[in-house]
Amino acid sequence: MTRKEPISRTISINFDELRAIVGVAIRRASAFARIALDELDTRDVTNFNLSAGFTYGFWPEVISNEDRIAAHQEFRSWILGSCMRELDLFYGLFLDRVWYAIEVAEKHGTKVRSDYVFDTKFSRNPNVAAKQKLVSGKLKMDDYFEQLNSLSLARNALGHNAGFVRSPHDCNSENRNALEIKWLAFDMIAGRNGEEMVVENMPFDTNLLPGDGETEISIRFTARVLNVLAGSRIELSHAQLAELCHFYVVVRDRTIDGLVAFFAAKGVSVSQHPLV
Repeated sequence: MTRKEPISRTISINFDELRAIVGVAIRRASAFARIALDELDTRDVTNFNLSAGFTYGFWPEVISNEDRIAAHQEFRSWILGSCMRELDLFYGLFLDRVWYAIEVAEKHGTKVRSDYVFDTKFSRNPNVAAKQKLVSGKLKMDDYFEQLNSLSLARNALGHNAGFVRSPHDCNSENRNALEIKWLAFDMIAGRNGEEMVVENMPFDTNLLPGDGETEISIRFTARVLNVLAGSRIELSHAQLAELCHFYVVVRDRTIDGLVAFFAAKGVSVSQHPLV
């Protein structure tokens, strides 16, 4: 019997495409929030009924102020839930691709059967925090499990319960009576003579700092925690949503850096051109 020679296969991983997966979610979340929520309370919507030749009276002809306020609140939760779903969903898809890239690198230079199949279970796992934990274990990096898990819990409450936190389903506090939404964000710090202040608005008045002399400006990566008691509704400002979006960028980029190092350690050629 003639022994067949092994067939070599080349598989390319496009880092720009990996980054772009998360970029889609961030642009969608940013656009949806601005389009839907800007000046929401000033819009003069006095009729909630729909017409299709006939007018379908799903609401009273005259909308009360209480009904209008309640509808606005639920709409905010719905939009925020949609934004959080985009971030969670697309980051999960990003991790699916990263896991495939890890598997490819692990098989580099080895022989496998012609019917070999890469892992199909990883992509079926809907838990983004658990996925990141597995990826981070392979890449020897922080897993950000607490932050990502809390963001998934917030998404669940926003998407499935009009933004109200359910106990114990959406709670991660020690007593399971509150949701602690966690993420990391940048603070701009102004310092002089050993005194520091967080710069919240620009331009910044340096006279607010004691003493004289030069003012030093630095950037600090800081933990954020938003505590929402069970039975309360989750509310996020544009600024908080912006920080959440950027948190996903930071974790994505650190995961890519870990993947590049993993490839190099496996002897895989790496050439990447980061997106601007």
